[in-house]
Formats: sequence, structure tokens, C-alpha cells
Amino acid sequence: MKQKTKGFTLTPKFGVTLRSKGGFSLMEVIIAIGVIVTTLITLIALISSVVSGLKPAKFKLTATSLAQEGLEIVRNIRDSNWLSYKRVPENWRDGLAAGDYRAQYDELTLFSWADLPLKIDSNGFYQYNSGSNTPFKRKITIGHIGDNQIKAVSEVTWQEKGKSYTIEAESRLYNWLEVTEE
Repeated sequence: MKQKTKGFTLTPKFGVTLRSKGGFSLMEVIIAIGVIVTTLITLIALISSVVSGLKPAKFKLTATSLAQEGLEIVRNIRDSNWLSYKRVPENWRDGLAAGDYRAQYDELTLFSWADLPLKIDSNGFYQYNSGSNTPFKRKITIGHIGDNQIKAVSEVTWQEKGKSYTIEAESRLYNWLEVTEE
């Protein structure tokens, strides 16, 4: 048998219990605030770690592109030699002597290696002549393997937060248009 009074329900078995009047208790509000704050802190930490991971990924992507560009410059020099009918072992690799070099996207020549950073100009092109210094350095190493093969290695290095990074790309170029005597 239950007796009803204002705000309370009396139960003979369990004693006095509070009856809800449609609002939240202080404990419910504190728990809800705790859940919301914990969720917000977790989201901020997640966003922060994602954002901090973007810069190293951007640098790695840029370095990979610069290494590939170095190989394309070497390939372009070889192809220009072919277009000039330099297809015999003595001259198909003109401008591609064994050694270490620098290369610029708009040149058909390799420059002697110097430990200089690439610069980026206002159009977003990497070069050595003008623009702002970047953390990237590119070294192209040419090696001759016999009369009809070149090994080209393009190495891009940079430093970030005191740590050194290197991306390396390699290509073998052949004198596949070799003139054969019959």
C-alpha cells in the first residue's frame, strides 16, 4: 500500500524515494558535462594529431616529386641527344658524364654538385636561381654501366625538426636506338 505526499512516494518495502518533477538532478548534469568535456578533449587531440601529421606528409610528397623530376631531366637530356642523332656509344650520353650533379627543371644541362638548397619561385617552381630557400637539396648521380646503359639516381634530402630525411629514386637509361653496323 503506497501513500502519496507532495514530492515523495512512500513505499513500505524500500522507504522514501524522490519522485521526479521533470527536471535533471545535479548529479545528472555533472555526468553530462563530464561526458561532453571528455568528448571535446578527445576530438581536439585527434584533430591536433591529424594536422601535425600533414606537414611531414607534404614534405615527403614534395621530395618524391623532386626526385622523380631529377630523373626526368636526365631522361630528357638523353632524349635530346637522340633527336640530335647522337646514337652511338661515343655521344648518346653527351652531358651525362659519370658524377654527381644538380639539375633544374628548365635546363638541358646538369650542373656540378654543390650542397645548395633548392629555391621555390612565385610560380611554385623549384630551381637554384631565384626564389625563397626551401629545406630540399637534390643530388643526381650518374653512373655508366657499359657502353649502352646509364644508372641515374636522384636523391632529395631535407631536415625537419632536427631530423634528416632522404628520398631516393633510380632509373636505368639505355641506348635503345643504338646504330648497328650490318
